[in-house]
Amino acid sequence: MFIVDKGKGVTIVKNGSVVTRHLRFDGRVIAGLNVIFWGNIEAKEVYTSKGCVVMGDIVCDKAIIGACTRFNRIVAEDVLIQSRCVGGFVKAKRVKIADGCVIKEVEADEEILIDGNSKLGKLNAKRILARDFKGSGREAKHSQCKG
Repeated sequence: MFIVDKGKGVTIVKNGSVVTRHLRFDGRVIAGLNVIFWGNIEAKEVYTSKGCVVMGDIVCDKAIIGACTRFNRIVAEDVLIQSRCVGGFVKAKRVKIADGCVIKEVEADEEILIDGNSKLGKLNAKRILARDFKGSGREAKHSQCKG
């Protein structure tokens, strides 16, 4: 389920694992494909792969959320949310949101960058940038996420 390397400061959660408790680590947490977290994740950096589910909160300095991931709440400095993620609340200094995401509320101290067509509820930031996603050839790939 876990591989921990304290020397390098990395915890790896294997593909398809289910983590039933809160995970707190002073370093990087890397989650494989289709990992389910029932509790919170607290670390310096959090990287989730495609298809993860985080029922608790993600609290970190840097978060990269893989495609088709479902999350409850993210509190971080820098956040990158990849394609077709579904979430409730994001609070960060800088947020980048890829195509096809559905997020209820996003708050940023500096800027929100929206790259493509996403469904976002409430946005609050000093600067909000949105750019068109046409012509990339990725429009037909929305059916890859299950659920």
